[in-house]
Amino acid sequence: MIYSNLLINKKNWKQLYLSWKSERLPHALLFHGPKGTGKEGHALELAALLNCREIQDDGPCGNCSSCKKTKSFQNGSIKLILPMPRGKISSSSDSSMKAFRNEKVLDDYLDMLKEKSEDPYYSIQVANANTILINSIRELKQDVSMSTVNNEWKVVLIFQADKLCIPSPAAAHALLKILEEPPERTVFILVSSQANTILDTIHSRCQSLFFPPISIEIIQDQLVQSGANQIQAAILARISGGNVGLSRQLKENYSDLMEKLYIVLNACFSNDPSIWEKCIDILARLKNKDIHQLEQLFRCASLFFRDLFYYSITNMDDDIVYKNQLDKIDKLSKSYPKGDWQSCIQHIENTQNYILRNGYLPLMITNLIIDIQKAVQGKYHKPFKISDWTPV
Repeated sequence: MIYSNLLINKKNWKQLYLSWKSERLPHALLFHGPKGTGKEGHALELAALLNCREIQDDGPCGNCSSCKKTKSFQNGSIKLILPMPRGKISSSSDSSMKAFRNEKVLDDYLDMLKEKSEDPYYSIQVANANTILINSIRELKQDVSMSTVNNEWKVVLIFQADKLCIPSPAAAHALLKILEEPPERTVFILVSSQANTILDTIHSRCQSLFFPPISIEIIQDQLVQSGANQIQAAILARISGGNVGLSRQLKENYSDLMEKLYIVLNACFSNDPSIWEKCIDILARLKNKDIHQLEQLFRCASLFFRDLFYYSITNMDDDIVYKNQLDKIDKLSKSYPKGDWQSCIQHIENTQNYILRNGYLPLMITNLIIDIQKAVQGKYHKPFKISDWTPV
């Protein structure tokens, strides 16, 4: 295989390999499923397999010149299509290279390709690229009609294929015309985490393969192998939701994430306006800087209240995520014996949805804190300070 760090979906790969070996590989495939499940990595592995010169163990060798060129995105038989900015493009007939307004944009793109060649879970995100340009698809028709060296397979990789239809389906309709009369020895591999937004007419011309989330146990083991301790790995595996790439990103920012989580939780159990303001300020900065980090933080908070709910019912710690905070979880459950922890989780999820829909964040967070404090109040309420939060 060309990637040593790709978790192979054995079921899907066996189906692809046997289809290729029996010369029944469909001319168009759609790899779909949640983010971070290795769909793009599998697409590149299949592209390498088709032209590998020394196939080994039911997969590409990873060492021949063709495999090396495929992995480094230098194989002339393989065409990569991604969402691109409009750059200097002024008409649908312009070259797609005009999407790179200047050398810096092009250099950044080449750096991302290099990163992808090392990490199959790395997601290439070109700045200001919100759509797959019709220019890229129109050039594709000419590219696939040209002959290749040594009668190699031509492979068209379309990553983030759902962007074919945004903001209009023009690029999708142009691709559909090519799929209706596919050239010989050409395979189209569309990859998407939002396959439901792709035109039904394109769906019908592709064989679909679903890539499910990676199990929490596998991600946890991977994180431990990469240096995380057991508690960190357990927390990050849950937060990532089966997304391998996200779990690795979170590992790099773990300390900062836990620090922000402490501030959010402290606000939920405090009546000090200054603590509320600090919480609101941090969340507002995250919303403006990186909405994905904001989502991760909300996920962390939901998991903490999920632990409270589980512990308050079972008084057991075997399925607790934040095991390093067990003393605090125990104290909270005893301080608020009537606490409605499920409602707290629902308030967090609702608030996240409101903010993502551009709700006014200071008001949303203030209401969240008030709602959580109401939900945890009980007859035996005792003040509780979470100031002794213990980072890992």
